[in-house]
Amino acid sequence: MFRSLVLAALAALATLAPAGTLAANRARPFGPDAAVVKRELRRRSLTITDANVSSLPEIHVAGGTATILSFQVPLRDGGAFIADVKGLMNPLSQSERFVVLVPKKDLADALPMNVSLADGTVLTFKLATVAADADAQVDVVLDLQKNAAPDSAAALKTSLISVRAQLDECQAGSVNAGVAKIASLFVQQSLDAPHAFERHAIHAGDKQSRLLVEARWVYRLLGMTYVVLTVENRDPAKPWVLDRAEVKLLGSSSIDVKVLSVQAELATLPPDVAEKVVVAFATPPQSAHQKVSLSLLEKEGGRHIVLDGLDL
Repeated sequence: MFRSLVLAALAALATLAPAGTLAANRARPFGPDAAVVKRELRRRSLTITDANVSSLPEIHVAGGTATILSFQVPLRDGGAFIADVKGLMNPLSQSERFVVLVPKKDLADALPMNVSLADGTVLTFKLATVAADADAQVDVVLDLQKNAAPDSAAALKTSLISVRAQLDECQAGSVNAGVAKIASLFVQQSLDAPHAFERHAIHAGDKQSRLLVEARWVYRLLGMTYVVLTVENRDPAKPWVLDRAEVKLLGSSSIDVKVLSVQAELATLPPDVAEKVVVAFATPPQSAHQKVSLSLLEKEGGRHIVLDGLDL
């Protein structure tokens, strides 16, 4: 009987107007002696917002009449549940986006129904019988913002907007941060010490592990040295990712120099692409015969680059 009721309800809905109410129809409760109740069958849209999500939206049902709830978001498997301890409802029929309700008879008291959506949203409705009308189909529209489930489209959109705003703020502030850093270096300098700015080209390079590396420029400012290099990935298939840089002062013994910053143009260097890399460190005291060794190390790989004997 239930299967035939569902099929009859779906066939009737094919002739429904897109919205509004239907012409007057008869909804007949089950039972041989039940009186015929004249009600309007209607199709309507129900919008769930933050303002009304906790107010138990009402669905009008009638005995022996199928009511279909449609949802924009897929339902969780077995997500529709009615606390029907008295057995007033026929078994629920649920598909990916539809729930079909068929009461055995008019409801004397309201019944709560929970519907869990695939994105984690849980909605609660109140099933009730009224004399004037019954819902043939209710199209449920979600417009939740504050109460949206973490995996819902609305919550993901809000998170995306927040991340974009943070990224824009970081990009806008990066130049200011650089200016502030230079200003702080000026503060640390003695007012009586010479503040020379030096820039000169260097010509050193090597081809290692299918990587062509060339040291191009050296900048010295306020006790800091900046080495500008170009790195070209000549491997036809494998990208290269810079992990860190190491600097050593060469001489009778090798002395490690602390690298303060490494900046690369690209997070990942694709095949057949070149990028600029800047390595910054505090300018070490050097004698006339000392040279510098600079290494660029690949992240989680063995393709390391070592340029020995740089005259900075």
